[in-house]
Amino acid sequence: MNEQKLIQDAQSGNVSAMLELAEYYAEKSKGGGIDDKVGDVISMEDFNKMLQAQDEDNDQDEFKSLAYKYYRMAAEAGNAQAMTEVARRLYDGIGVEKNESESDEWYKRGAEAGEPSAMRVVAFRSNDEVEKFKWFKCSAELLEPGLNKQDSIKQTAINYACGRGTEKDIAKAEEWLAKLDEQTANSARMEISKITGESSWLKQAAETSPQAMIEMAENFVQENDFVNALKWYKKAAQKGSPDAMSLVGDIYYVGEDGIEQNYAEAFYWYSRAARRDYNMARIKCALMFYRGRGVDKNLELAFKEFDKISWTQEKFFGPFRFNSVARYYAAKMSENGEGCAEDPAETLERYKIAGGLERIQPYESPRRIPKAIYKVADAYFLGEGARQNFAKARHFYEKTFSKGDGKTPYHREAVKKLMWMYELGEGIPQNREKAAEWRDKLSTED
Repeated sequence: MNEQKLIQDAQSGNVSAMLELAEYYAEKSKGGGIDDKVGDVISMEDFNKMLQAQDEDNDQDEFKSLAYKYYRMAAEAGNAQAMTEVARRLYDGIGVEKNESESDEWYKRGAEAGEPSAMRVVAFRSNDEVEKFKWFKCSAELLEPGLNKQDSIKQTAINYACGRGTEKDIAKAEEWLAKLDEQTANSARMEISKITGESSWLKQAAETSPQAMIEMAENFVQENDFVNALKWYKKAAQKGSPDAMSLVGDIYYVGEDGIEQNYAEAFYWYSRAARRDYNMARIKCALMFYRGRGVDKNLELAFKEFDKISWTQEKFFGPFRFNSVARYYAAKMSENGEGCAEDPAETLERYKIAGGLERIQPYESPRRIPKAIYKVADAYFLGEGARQNFAKARHFYEKTFSKGDGKTPYHREAVKKLMWMYELGEGIPQNREKAAEWRDKLSTED
């Protein structure tokens, strides 16, 4: 391309030149970094050049500014696509100082100029229901096929069904729903049901949608009608929903009004969900092997399952916070030599992870189990699995207290041990005042 010629043309008011320059500089602002060359065979000289280029942030910032400059010129000349790009860059602060209010103005201008992607943004950001409806409907009509178009159609259908921003019109709502794929249409019906409180929409979705079937079941649970709840959970389970399978298992495990407690039936449903790598159901199956409920007691198999869930989670789905339960039981079994050899060092490590004191994955946010933290404190107090360390013991007894509710035996034991440590100077400087403070906490909870 002839950059200087395009610049001259752009300065003369050629919108096509403005857009070409804007896109050219936008591409240059991305750089030609190493990530773009992964898998390519390159020379050491080229590799060093790319390293140098990746450090030249100032050049990339300059290209971003130039891209914004020419998008802005094209936008001011009336180009709807450029208006939308200017709005996006103002919102994100790309090549220009971040300015959300000015971004909104440009999105509105882009929408009014006929850019469907700008229409969607205006619809989402507007607090005016009439404006929302108007722009969702316009974008639904103009967008190219894809997820954004499906969502705009969905929002339009919901607005017609609920009378939001327009008169309520069920016939038109159904017309728009017919343009959606089955899953999105059912999602819309479920949302309409929540907004309007009209159960007919949910029932319609529940004809084919497992999630809608689960919602039907949960509505019956709220009414304490577990017979009908079980019927709908089973329908969703037969559609392959592991969540529903696990919930069917819960009803049989507990035994509810009109449903006889049946551990064997509970294990059957949990195991079906577990075969689909549903995390919570795997844990429940392991617990049933551990306790011998609904299935023959098998400590070796229980430990194997708890251990597998403890150390990995990528293969599993379901609430990850319940991994801490598996980790706690694996630690408890390791401590007692149940289904495995006793190993104090490994037991301590497992209790640390169950207590949320260490992480397996950096993105984890597991549920902290206070009893596991108490066990860590005890290990350091007694020197089991690690060198005796009273400072660490005190720290973890205090953490147990901060995480406990004051009603469990291990919580009270943590308070007692802190009181004794300060009273007797056990591994820490004697401090009778501190001992009295902990004694008061103990008496307060009696």
